[in-house]
Amino acid sequence: MFDIGWLEMAVIAMIALIVVGPKDLPRVLRSVAHWARKARGLAREFQSGVDDMIREADLEDTKKAIDSAKRMDIDKILEDTVDPTGDVTAEVQSIETAAKGDLSDEKPDKADDAPQATIIKHPLQVAPPHSITPPPPADEEESVPATGGDPSEKSA
Repeated sequence: MFDIGWLEMAVIAMIALIVVGPKDLPRVLRSVAHWARKARGLAREFQSGVDDMIREADLEDTKKAIDSAKRMDIDKILEDTVDPTGDVTAEVQSIETAAKGDLSDEKPDKADDAPQATIIKHPLQVAPPHSITPPPPADEEESVPATGGDPSEKSA
């Protein structure tokens, strides 16, 4: 902050020792530390106040941007961008009108005479859990003795 090195600190300490004296030096250092703590606290409080003001200003700007976005008619903006002359909209409406007219001209056939389809559901074929065959048992002669002997040696 002040960019004070060790040499400058030693000079300040010597001057303080000469001016204040060795008897009152501890009391003076305590009061200086007390005032330094208060100054740091004030600086921290000031910095947090400035940060709060900046945050509020950013929030107000964001709120204004959100409010202006709410007032926009996005459908109108897209329509003006995609179809500024209105030709596409008119063409789509004429096609919809023609399609509705074609559907109303057709007479429905008798749907009651048509054969009805039957849906048959079969149960899922799943093997029961007991149908899984276990592995065959190992031969007694080929098993390893529990005493830790050599498996190649056979007991007599």
